[in-house]
Amino acid sequence: MPKAIFSIWWDDTLGPMVGRAFPEDDPLKSEEALSIFMGHGVNQEAPVGYTKLKRGLIISYLQTPNCIALLLDDDDDSTVVERNLRRLVREIDMDSHDWDKELQQAFKRIKTLISESSGPELLQKPSVSRLVQDMHEGRVEALAPQHVLRGRVKYPAAAEYFGQDEEEIQRTLTDLVDAGVLVPKTYGRRVLCRHCGGEDVVITLVCPECGSQKLHKVYTVHCPICKEETPTVIEDHLTEVKCVQCKNAMKVSDLNVLDVEPVCEECGTASNQPKILFACATCGSELEGADLLGGTGLAYYHSKSQDVTGE
Repeated sequence: MPKAIFSIWWDDTLGPMVGRAFPEDDPLKSEEALSIFMGHGVNQEAPVGYTKLKRGLIISYLQTPNCIALLLDDDDDSTVVERNLRRLVREIDMDSHDWDKELQQAFKRIKTLISESSGPELLQKPSVSRLVQDMHEGRVEALAPQHVLRGRVKYPAAAEYFGQDEEEIQRTLTDLVDAGVLVPKTYGRRVLCRHCGGEDVVITLVCPECGSQKLHKVYTVHCPICKEETPTVIEDHLTEVKCVQCKNAMKVSDLNVLDVEPVCEECGTASNQPKILFACATCGSELEGADLLGGTGLAYYHSKSQDVTGE
């Protein structure tokens, strides 16, 4: 289990500022805080940072300007601690007026989260035990990834057990892999940013004539309800759009896109061959061919499945 937790923050004028520590007997020094912030990149673009100090390995999570850091014990699994640090920061009040109490509660909570995400306690969770049972008995063959229009990866079958939080689903599936319950296998391609390791992609269409990013994207989709082709405009924040044929709502994640014709707001050019830019949603770097083709997606199978063991 982690040996200590620290809160630090970044001041644009003064630089790294040492905040609180729990236990309080060995707080961070200013130069250590600077090293931790540098672990998040020169422009503080990476949310998770790893820093090797004389006192041990530090894993930190940056939610600008605040940073929460954990000092690991020698036998801690850093990947397990990182997953649960991501869970922990959602529960921390970054605007707290009592950081001593906030860190004390956070230190207790990280130990609970690590225990609950591994071994017998993980398998005792109702959602986990139901999924494992369904996979063992063949009602669910595999948890396959689904690529949606925004370039994100979802696991619809897992969402039926664990809810709609995509990041938490990914963490829980990895917990089950570590527990020996699930086995990951390659499944198609995924994008992996070489700069920060991020997997989320922002896709931007650019007018081939004037280079403007102000485009109306008119999609021709196949309505899953009336089975007719229908045009629609899908904004990034929308989860549902309406079919112009049958007037029913269609889920964006379920749509089969047949054609796309962007219309430029600046010059009025309509073209079905716009320039496409890919950028990492985590650090903002423009992605190149090696980023787009460098990784593979994962599907998850029960460890006793015949598809995995060959029995």
